[in-house]
Amino acid sequence: MVPAPASFEAWLEETFGRAVTGETYPQFVHRDVDDWPSSVPDAEALQYLTRLFENSEEGLRYFSDAQIAAGLWELGPGDAHCVYNRDIPVDDRERLIGSVATFFRDFFDKRCLPQLSHAASEHVSLLNTICYMWWEVIIMGCAKDDPDADRLNAKDMDVMEQVLTLPNPACKEAALHGLGHMVRRSDRAHAIIDRVLADARELTPGLEDYARAALTGCIQ
Repeated sequence: MVPAPASFEAWLEETFGRAVTGETYPQFVHRDVDDWPSSVPDAEALQYLTRLFENSEEGLRYFSDAQIAAGLWELGPGDAHCVYNRDIPVDDRERLIGSVATFFRDFFDKRCLPQLSHAASEHVSLLNTICYMWWEVIIMGCAKDDPDADRLNAKDMDVMEQVLTLPNPACKEAALHGLGHMVRRSDRAHAIIDRVLADARELTPGLEDYARAALTGCIQ
């Protein structure tokens, strides 16, 4: 018998509602007995992720920072891979990628401490860490053999460009981190960072230095 599709609320509970261990990189406590399927179908995952990113205040209101961080860390090797499924219409995959900008605006910009992570001797906060590592952990640009790769990768870069306009320096740093990993293979990534540096009035010295490092691709 094929199991019934999980509801959005049940998916949220499974994705974020478990007990957490670890202070720097939180992980969910292992459960010996788990009758939940290892993943939801890609089409459902894409629908649920988009809904979450577009309505994060509603979706995450009952979870702690540690639970949210742990759930976001798991999305990269988990449900976020739905964006690579070419059987899902490209319009839907593009919307999911675009919803990340809304998530940064409505969640990370409000909930992260206005501090930088790349040179911190200790982790700033659980949410700051996953925010900073977003484009390494949750990669939504698509491989070149995807016929819609150019469109989806352009959307991903649109998101980084939008995130750079947010006031929280933690969000700006995250976008620069993502762009820094793309700059050696993308003229547009190079141009975006150039524009940031050309109008650096709102950049703190630490963020300006990080933008210069991102321009060379020499970042962590």
